[in-house]
Amino acid sequence: MNEARAPKKPLLVLDFDGTVCVGDAPVWAYAEAVIAGILDDASSASVDLDAQLRARLGAFLDGEPWSPSYIDGYAAVAALAAGHASEELLQRAYQTSRRELAGGTIAVSAPDGLAEFLGSLGERVERVLVTNAPLDGVRETLSAIGLAGVVDRIVTDAGKPAGWSALLPELLDGREPAELLSVGDIWGNDLERPLEAGCVVALIDRFGHRAGPAHLTAPEFPGLYDGIRTWAASPAAFAEGSRVVVAHAAISGAVASSPVTT
Repeated sequence: MNEARAPKKPLLVLDFDGTVCVGDAPVWAYAEAVIAGILDDASSASVDLDAQLRARLGAFLDGEPWSPSYIDGYAAVAALAAGHASEELLQRAYQTSRRELAGGTIAVSAPDGLAEFLGSLGERVERVLVTNAPLDGVRETLSAIGLAGVVDRIVTDAGKPAGWSALLPELLDGREPAELLSVGDIWGNDLERPLEAGCVVALIDRFGHRAGPAHLTAPEFPGLYDGIRTWAASPAAFAEGSRVVVAHAAISGAVASSPVTT
């Protein structure tokens, strides 16, 4: 006689950069590597761009109301360097910044209370990190920011958003769509495809872009904790009783403009 299998836990899917790993130092490391590559030209135009890129990136990251909007800091750097930095340079600069992250020379942290929050959910949900970033630096950073013991599974080089086509069936693995909640800070990468598939989504809207609809939204991850707890207690009831909110709003900096969309 076959024993009945225990039901699969609901999945809490977490993005990495800007979600569980916060701080602008990785973006600045990327920017510095891009600027260094541009300055190899040693032209006056490059020197002018150096100052402009730093000032405009700083304004964007500080949330200045007059600053153009981009999907994230990486896309901002790529857009601000457009016409001066090749795709090869952008990729090289990104890899440089990831090596620095892996080496522990870049200051990052977890959102306030995230380790305790994820720890409290461990009996009820499976906690899965899904990121476009390469494995190099991810495990080391999770350990450094105190999250290594509260993440059950790591998926790197995910290729979001297109990668969701293969990822979602693998992740769901017989679960109902409402039993997957995806949390991220880039709506088009982290939330759009899961939402289309009937999953629950939570948007970290740091810059108030209102980039797309979500079941939950907050400017920082801790503002989502209560809603995620409610979902974890009963995913089906949450999906049935909630409604998708947050209207679309246009933003600058297409996904294609950045060498990585984390």
